[in-house]
Amino acid sequence: MRSVPISKLARPLLLLLVLIVGCEPAIAQSPELTTDRPDQTESATVVSRGLLQVETGYLFARDGEMNGYEVPGTLLRIGLGSRAELRIGHAGVVGKEGSQGLGDSQLGAKVNLIERADGWRPEMAMLAGLSLPTGGDKYSSSGIDPSFLILFAHELSPRLSLGYNVGARWESSAGNPERDVFAVYSMALGLGLTGRLGAFFELFGDERQRGNTTTSEGFIAMDSGLTFLLTDIVQLDLYIGRGLAGQTEDVFFGTGLSFRLPR
Repeated sequence: MRSVPISKLARPLLLLLVLIVGCEPAIAQSPELTTDRPDQTESATVVSRGLLQVETGYLFARDGEMNGYEVPGTLLRIGLGSRAELRIGHAGVVGKEGSQGLGDSQLGAKVNLIERADGWRPEMAMLAGLSLPTGGDKYSSSGIDPSFLILFAHELSPRLSLGYNVGARWESSAGNPERDVFAVYSMALGLGLTGRLGAFFELFGDERQRGNTTTSEGFIAMDSGLTFLLTDIVQLDLYIGRGLAGQTEDVFFGTGLSFRLPR
């Protein structure tokens, strides 16, 4: 058998080693897809620097004899750094009472304060935003309305997670010179059914504030749904919910698509 010089064997091995070493950081830096839909509870995770994530979907709601919808409600999440993201949203086309028009836009930012949950210490972030009156007269709040949330997340086990938000939002209305103030809250339990299929169960609501007192003007609702990862960067979702008390829809359901653009 003819001998092969060691130098000729070494070249492809060295080339393979260079390729492995060169590709490893890119693989390691590919973050898990974490979305802020379809539940109401916002995650404490931010989109990594330089990445763009799109989350969009359809919502249908029924309240008594009145139907309404939003399509496509869309959120763009842009990673600004290792702990911050810019958020640009739009309600899409809003339909109610037999008519339709464009809804309002949103502009906000999320900042991660504690990056990783450790036991009972949660991952933690802060989300601040503005609702901008870009919609039609019947579908707009008619004012620039701020909101903020403190976001918490726990990893209870490899398949079980708990997220919850507390905060406040201000809401303008036509003919009212002062904004209404609402305390808002939500809690969601997430369950990994398989490597790609997940489920969640959620309770959320708000309470209107008057001075230093809480009024009975608010709502409580619950919802549940499924998420399915088509690929590592594309997710489908489906959910349904109902109002439990207060001023909220009798029933609502929706579906959506989330994806992250590759680098």
